[in-house]
Amino acid sequence: MKRNKEEIQRILKYIFSSGTSFLLDIGVFTVLTLLLGKDTKAIFIATILARILSSLYNYFMNSRVVFKNKNKQSFIYYYILVVVQMIISASLVSFIETYIKIFPTFIKIVVDIIIFIVNYIVQKEVIFK
Repeated sequence: MKRNKEEIQRILKYIFSSGTSFLLDIGVFTVLTLLLGKDTKAIFIATILARILSSLYNYFMNSRVVFKNKNKQSFIYYYILVVVQMIISASLVSFIETYIKIFPTFIKIVVDIIIFIVNYIVQKEVIFK
């Protein structure tokens, strides 16, 4: 029973951490795509810059608050995950935007929700174990 309660609390903290990180990421991404344009190069640049800022915040929150793991090696694994996630996100957003001409931010939201679920499992089971 206590373990279930701890897991629920961890999931809620993860949702908060990821949600606020997502807001930072999507805000920076949106501003940058408005400034840089919506071509493939601009989407990749906006994705990278937004993800760098939001991932620093997210790593700090997840390592200190969510998983309470201060292992320095987790930083390396976390950023490997960030790079993979960033490539997948930018590639899918760019690919989908070429066929469905809607605002890239909306596409990014859908793509990143799927990535969010996978990331929790990877962070819990591998990075901050």
